[in-house]
Amino acid sequence: MAESNVIKVIPSVQLKEFIQNQLVDTENIPERIRQLSNPQIPLRKRGGKATLSLPETTSQSLLHAEDFHWLYNQVKKLRESGNESSGIFLHKLLEGCEIVLPQPPVTERNPELEARIQRLKKEQEDREYKAMTKNVDNVRIRHPDDSIGYQMKMINSHIIAVVQFIVSVGAGFTFGFLGVQLMVGSLDFGFRLLLGVACALTIALAEIYFLAKKLSEEYEDVAPLPVQSVYSATKQIVSKSSEVSAKQHRD
Repeated sequence: MAESNVIKVIPSVQLKEFIQNQLVDTENIPERIRQLSNPQIPLRKRGGKATLSLPETTSQSLLHAEDFHWLYNQVKKLRESGNESSGIFLHKLLEGCEIVLPQPPVTERNPELEARIQRLKKEQEDREYKAMTKNVDNVRIRHPDDSIGYQMKMINSHIIAVVQFIVSVGAGFTFGFLGVQLMVGSLDFGFRLLLGVACALTIALAEIYFLAKKLSEEYEDVAPLPVQSVYSATKQIVSKSSEVSAKQHRD
């Protein structure tokens, strides 16, 4: 197991003193506990008397889980021996200890991926800003949206217009071919066919006229793009084409 993935514990002063006083002469002592039992403790004068000063906690003085298994067995042996440490329990020694959790490794992001994400984020912000300010722009308010919803709406309207045209022409032919016969009586088949075609043709011409008028009104409502906008769009297309050509040349 990697050292960075291990849960470590900073021993408390009470645990350090217990190790230095009770376990310093123990055999087969783990290396990390040995470093705590034999520290290089400098003398420090306090009030005219020489006192022991515990060193600062370093990475070598941190204890692992297997060290506490060993400590538990040693504390249990001392408690069974009945000496002055018989009242010591491991959970009391752990009071004041601090747990050091392993930190997850920080993975650096790919610079190209980060640049692409920032570019896409900027494009999305531009689209949201344009959609938000479209109703206050006298030019863009008359232009259709580039969204899929708007395109689907236009397709549906065109399909409805075509279906309406077919139904109207069919209804006109049915009226001339069958309706007149029901009103005036039996007629010749050729004459009825001629009446049906005439009615269908008349309705078709009327439908085409109104459809062309509607499309003309929609075209007039759409204001032409300013010259500056057309120039900017053309310049962007040319610059992107130059970048793609340069990249292919480098590759």
